Amino acid sequence: MRRAAGILGLTILLLGLAGCGGGQAPETNTLSFGKDGEIIHRIVGNADQNYYRIEPSALEEFAASRVEEYCAENGEKKVALEAVEEKGGSIVMDFKYASPEDYSGFNHRVLYVGTMAGASDEGYELEAVPFVSMDGKASEVGYIEEWDKKRMFILETKSGEEMLVNLPGKTLYVNQSAHSGQELTLVGKKSVKISNQEADGTMSLSYIIYE
Repeated sequence: MRRAAGILGLTILLLGLAGCGGGQAPETNTLSFGKDGEIIHRIVGNADQNYYRIEPSALEEFAASRVEEYCAENGEKKVALEAVEEKGGSIVMDFKYASPEDYSGFNHRVLYVGTMAGASDEGYELEAVPFVSMDGKASEVGYIEEWDKKRMFILETKSGEEMLVNLPGKTLYVNQSAHSGQELTLVGKKSVKISNQEADGTMSLSYIIYE
């Protein structure tokens, strides 16, 4: 199972990187929230790689088998492969996860969604993260009130990745780009685009506070 998980993770990563920055994919990779708190993940990548072509049918078969494995071990409907389509030379894959924990378990990367207080209790060192408000003012978390009410979104990405995060509430703060080598850009009031510009092979966390 570990090998299968690694292969799928690599395939998804290749798709994600191929779909970023070239202007050929229909849209950026996205993470969104369903009405019941489920996580919806859209991956966009180029079907034609440098030396080979990714066939949607083969990718769908492999991804579906990995989903089946995960659900057999963790519970029915924890992860669902909603669609695999080819659009204008790009492959679009839609996954749905029952919870942030299932996204993390399936993809082997951090995704925390909860209160600021809960994030601190789980060991995230928020005091060490410099934040900036949506009007450009630097802020320390010690000056942010109502930790038990304000929501925190923490996502791990790899160098070169881009992800558009569609939040279920208004964005209040994001971590400063200088903290992690990532560029976080506000897109409207409820979406943030994460561009990981760290050195190759580096995994980094992005922090978003919203309400």
